[in-house]
Amino acid sequence: MSVDFLTAPAAPPTPWAAIVPLIAVLPAVICMIDIARHPHTRRYPPQVWLAICACGNVFGLVAYLRLGRTEDH
Repeated sequence: MSVDFLTAPAAPPTPWAAIVPLIAVLPAVICMIDIARHPHTRRYPPQVWLAICACGNVFGLVAYLRLGRTEDH
């Protein structure tokens, strides 16, 4: 008796499959909104910080919060 993996029934989707990507993207969106609201940044122009936050994942977000935000918010 062999099992054909192509016709095996798929497991039902779990709610975590939809929630986890949202949790991963939410901090980047929050930083991008902050950059759009307060375009005066330190060290680099806002466009560079947007690219860092979009592509840098957690390290880019922390770098913006520590190095890019100005104190006059």
